[in-house]
Amino acid sequence: MANHERIHPNLEVSPVENSTRGVAADDIPEEMIHRIQSFMDARLAARSTLLFKSWHLAWLTRPDLDFRDEDFRSRLIEFPAFAINTMQRYEDLELWIYTFRLEMVNIADHYLATKLITKAIKLGATNLTLRIRREGLYMMFSLPNEVLYSETLAGLSARECVINLQFGEKEVSWSNLKTLNLSYVVTHGDLLIDLISKCPSIEEITLDSTRSMRFLGGPRQLTPSCDSMIQLHKLKSLQMYRLDNSDNIYRHDLWPRFPWLKELVIWAYNSDYDWNGLRICSQSLELITLYMYDNKITNGKFDVPNIRKFKVVGVHMPQLDEFKTSSGREWESDIQIEYDHITVSWFSSLRKLLRMLSPSRISLTVCMAYSNTAKLFFGAGDGLPIPVVENLTILGYPIMFSFSFFLSDLFCSCDPSLVIVDPRFMGEVNLAAAFQELSEALLANSRIPPHFQLR
Repeated sequence: MANHERIHPNLEVSPVENSTRGVAADDIPEEMIHRIQSFMDARLAARSTLLFKSWHLAWLTRPDLDFRDEDFRSRLIEFPAFAINTMQRYEDLELWIYTFRLEMVNIADHYLATKLITKAIKLGATNLTLRIRREGLYMMFSLPNEVLYSETLAGLSARECVINLQFGEKEVSWSNLKTLNLSYVVTHGDLLIDLISKCPSIEEITLDSTRSMRFLGGPRQLTPSCDSMIQLHKLKSLQMYRLDNSDNIYRHDLWPRFPWLKELVIWAYNSDYDWNGLRICSQSLELITLYMYDNKITNGKFDVPNIRKFKVVGVHMPQLDEFKTSSGREWESDIQIEYDHITVSWFSSLRKLLRMLSPSRISLTVCMAYSNTAKLFFGAGDGLPIPVVENLTILGYPIMFSFSFFLSDLFCSCDPSLVIVDPRFMGEVNLAAAFQELSEALLANSRIPPHFQLR
């Protein structure tokens, strides 16, 4: 859907006149009308039924059902009747559906939600998108067993629910599942061993604020059979946001075991997970994105021969001991660092990191927080060649009297071609004077000044 333009809800659609130049809208095949309506939201799809009788009939038999109680905000009591009657009509007419979306954020009726989801599975739904409101403060919706036992399910996106795996006792029949998106979900069992390892066809996994409940508290160890199952996985994309620190899937020694993994995204915001000694060694990984807002990467080692893009966003400078790649094609590095107290060691770590990533096209972003450093200018680097940076972006709140010194030290650590500065938070800093002073200093040292640009 993201690759197609959606019809604007305020756009007036006029009937298409029948002529020798085209086909009348009332003569469009039902399958094509279904396709068009699938790109619309529920309200616009319903409004399209006013065009022609054929569009109304197509809407009544569409294979993509979208139930959202928010569409019934002024008449909440009508939503249950509408949903139940629609599902009953599909059963009576023996119509199959492909995708089923159910969002109940105003009505907390778990019995109704279970009934609708179960019927959708029986009617052949292969892609489910679910978000069900809690009953009271704590009682989350429990995913029906019919979903766990569906051997035809190809995609599942679930938010704020419980998946009861009976701590490994319940068998999962997701042999054809290709995409899994869990957000604020609780699993009764190990997320990796009891769920993901039993999905051999899965290609994309997105986990956001998902946590596992266990009898013994800690993660279970991988068994030989589970490890062998992982080796058979077709997983290509793994994205993890704010996970429970004790989850097996969070351990970095597991990721290289997925032989087809191409994209890895980790958002470790407000997490005390230990990233010391981080090891990512994978023959298949091409895209690595790490958001380390409250975490430090120390003694990290990467061996990623087919890397295409490496991105790190964080407060602390990532400290890597090694970054190996044998990629023959061009690849990119994107380093975005925020810091509130610039020191000699900070610039030293920056130079080391940039030299390690020098085979790539480097983009560097430095966000200056309210620094308590009034004067820097620590020296002229370490005497080694200054690493080249393609783009340098400077953001933040610099102190007026220290900004020129900061630029001087920064240019002893990197040699950018383009410098982009966001002036919105620069206060009384005279950017023109600072750039002029820096350019003169660079020319005096036989260096070509970069092109300066205000965002």
